Amino acid sequence: MRGSAGRPRAVVGHPEGRRSRRLIVLAGGVVALLALVAGATLYLLPGKDPLTVTGAFGERPQVTFAEGGQPGEDLKAVTVIAGNGAAVGQGDLAVVQFASYTWAGASHKELDNSHDRGKPAVMRIGELIPGLDRSLLGKKIGSRVVMTIPPKDGYGAAGNAETGVTGADTLVYVVDLLATYPKTASATGRARPADPSLPQVTAGTAGGAPAVAIPASDPPGELRAETLIEGDGPAIRADQMLITHYQGQIWRGGKVFDSSWNRGEVAPLSSLTGTIPGILEGLTGKKVGSRVLLVIPPKDGYGKKAPEAAGVKDDDTVVFVIDILGAY
Repeated sequence: MRGSAGRPRAVVGHPEGRRSRRLIVLAGGVVALLALVAGATLYLLPGKDPLTVTGAFGERPQVTFAEGGQPGEDLKAVTVIAGNGAAVGQGDLAVVQFASYTWAGASHKELDNSHDRGKPAVMRIGELIPGLDRSLLGKKIGSRVVMTIPPKDGYGAAGNAETGVTGADTLVYVVDLLATYPKTASATGRARPADPSLPQVTAGTAGGAPAVAIPASDPPGELRAETLIEGDGPAIRADQMLITHYQGQIWRGGKVFDSSWNRGEVAPLSSLTGTIPGILEGLTGKKVGSRVLLVIPPKDGYGKKAPEAAGVKDDDTVVFVIDILGAY
């Protein structure tokens, strides 16, 4: 699918690398003072690196660096608001709101934040800089975690020129954990009757791809969007970021040309407006929690921009099975 949330710098944070090309689309003994101030959480890290954070969960935090303060040499992570949701696991895709800063000596500046973009970000645990991975793993949804990450647990002595981080910069992250999706996440809801003239979909094992049997007949000439499992979540909008599992096949021969299930990870989709027309039209208005079968003729599919390297031709009808796991 075109239009993946992919790995935009601001969204996924600071990965160490990607494993595959897509067609679809932060320890240690810290003493902290916690207090409730007018409904907001105050965090004070005493000692060598005094830092305060105020603000409610999900809202942009206010971060104050004490005059004369210096960042410490060790990774520090403190849960300043404790959630009671699921724990974030290795390989999970975490949906977050975050703000990040660089800090070197008496100098500091904002690096990035998701709050100003109108939708949350995603971070895949295990593919971030070491300090983020270690600090977020095992934390519970609903939590705010404040981290100071020294260069040795960040980008190292080389820094990262693309993001403006030098080898002397300590990174400060304030991360609010909104949701987490393991690779076994799947559609949940009420099964709907299947149209026998369309590909038949059989559920796979937990976290595994469904089996899709494509008829020997010619494909329909028009877009078909069938809800196989109807979730009970809200109807999705075209401008929302989606969390999905999906599989794409070619009607001709049934070849699977892309699959998040086969990669063993759920996939973010930054919005439907960046996808092929059949996905935009077919998914808009469907409910979160649903599994949807899309049969997309060439005029609503890739057309002249078909990914031929994956075996899709300009005149191919493609078949997608998509689980809509979340929308933000």
